[in-house]
Amino acid sequence: MSLACSPDHDASARNFSMNTDRIHTQRIQTLSYWTRPVTIEPLPGGITNHNYLVSDAGQLYVARLCVDKTLLGIDRRNEVVCHKAAHACGIAPELVHQEDGVLVTQHVAGRTLAPEDVRDLAFIPRLVAALQTLHESWDELTGEILYFSPFQTARTYAKTAGSLNARLPSDIDHLLEDAGHLSRQLGLFVPVLCHNDLLAGNLIDDDERIWLVDWEYAGIGHPLFDLAGVCANNAFSESQELALLEAYRGSIHASDLRDLRILKTMSSLREALWAVIQTVASDIDFDYVRYANENFEAYREARRQLKSPAIAP
Repeated sequence: MSLACSPDHDASARNFSMNTDRIHTQRIQTLSYWTRPVTIEPLPGGITNHNYLVSDAGQLYVARLCVDKTLLGIDRRNEVVCHKAAHACGIAPELVHQEDGVLVTQHVAGRTLAPEDVRDLAFIPRLVAALQTLHESWDELTGEILYFSPFQTARTYAKTAGSLNARLPSDIDHLLEDAGHLSRQLGLFVPVLCHNDLLAGNLIDDDERIWLVDWEYAGIGHPLFDLAGVCANNAFSESQELALLEAYRGSIHASDLRDLRILKTMSSLREALWAVIQTVASDIDFDYVRYANENFEAYREARRQLKSPAIAP
């Protein structure tokens, strides 16, 4: 079943957005980090937070208005620890300042990617190199970092959505029960620091390296979930999935492929339930209903593929 779409509200949404930008601009201007009056421009594309490009004495920064969002499981203290760890290994821009509800990072002069960029077979080895760098930083991590499980997250999101009276699929109980069965089919793994939100918009290419931004869902977890998120969020074909897994592992083992596709299924379910919450919780002008429906359909397709003889247990 699809979630019902609300009536058009373009004019009111635009007015609300303009007022929100004014409030956020005033907040950013008051930050103690700046050396002089700054210029501020809204950055498009964010579907969780409001982002702004800030120029201070010729230096460019990105300011993100990002209060704790417990409905989405976001803990800003955890985000800061993970972001700093990622910066230390060279794959995230420097976090230069933080105040209540605001994070400021150095601006990366590169190109924000689109899904078709991520699907490019020539790009996959470069992305894999960045992920391997992140996942291999395990022995250098310090500070308390939250554990991330897509199975627990899906259950929590569904419960949260229900408490908000958000519109859930009629078979949500079956979906969650099935997710529990899938969790018990995963093989053993070594937990690592993961980004856990690898949409194309969170990848920046400056032609020398791939930068990963927006670490609010990061945590310790299954390394193949990052690969699964890449596949699910960027509509990878089977051949692209195999290329990604082979580049990461060096070869393809049936157990790894099985785990990757279980986690890809869960990535889509988690993203769909995240969007359901956002249909009633977000103030960003974005079609979360459509996004939820797309991800529920992606989940169902991934689940059908899991039942095919080629990858059945």
